[in-house]
Amino acid sequence: PPSNSTMMLPIIQGLKLGQKHGLDFKVNLYRRLGAMYADFAAHKWESVYNPAFSNAARFYSKGIPIQLMFTYTTANHAFISKNPKIREAADLKGKTVAATTGSGFWGMAVLFLRQHGLNSRTDLNIISASPPAVATQLYAGKVDAGIVWEPNLSKMLTSGFHLVGDMSEGVRKEIGLAADAPVWYLGAYGWKAWLDEDHDRNVSIMRMWQDAVSFYYKEPERADKFISAFTKIPIKALKYSRDHKFMTFLVEPTKDRKDEIMATLKGFKSVGRLKKLPNDGIHYKWPTL
Repeated sequence: PPSNSTMMLPIIQGLKLGQKHGLDFKVNLYRRLGAMYADFAAHKWESVYNPAFSNAARFYSKGIPIQLMFTYTTANHAFISKNPKIREAADLKGKTVAATTGSGFWGMAVLFLRQHGLNSRTDLNIISASPPAVATQLYAGKVDAGIVWEPNLSKMLTSGFHLVGDMSEGVRKEIGLAADAPVWYLGAYGWKAWLDEDHDRNVSIMRMWQDAVSFYYKEPERADKFISAFTKIPIKALKYSRDHKFMTFLVEPTKDRKDEIMATLKGFKSVGRLKKLPNDGIHYKWPTL
């Protein structure tokens, strides 16, 4: 933490949803994405929850036998700034911007910039940094703008920063999605052999996550207390995020959202973040639900 990828975990633990669904599992949290992906590729874990779909597509294209399980949340990153003259994408031209360029979020940012006629390599001065370092540089005023995501996005928007353009809208236009279509980013996937071992278990896992998301929306005050205690993000920022609908959590089989997911992956391929698009075999074939 802080990352919205972990936000359902304290709800799952607090409500003992694992026990409710007859599941017994060990949770492994990572501060560095690279380490998480390396350990998963080394088969230290059977499944991974809420990493980017684009990384799963890379594994799959390399012949690693994994399958996507279900969706989790849509993209929720944004350019932010304290400079009152930087409000729209065009205002970023010639500016110094801090970003975690190793993250899939940077692929989304490049799509957003391209939609507005900007070349990320020539029109901006990009400083690559870890998520905490991006925030530090923004607070210190060492950069003109930066890219952050939830729940840190809302924390910073309640601390004097403002949005620069509408990232999701720009990405939708660039990859040809309808105005109300979700821009998928995070989900769950596992090793195919493990998934094939126990279909009932897989259904229970998805139901557990669905219960957590349902609680998040139905009982926002209780949910935010769980999340705040775990992520150390203030309740005020979590409420701000809800009020502005920055985050959309939706747990559904990826096979049912494959057209939208593929549109995002095609966009990633167009900006060099993905070399090969996966076929339908990447989606786990859920039993009748």
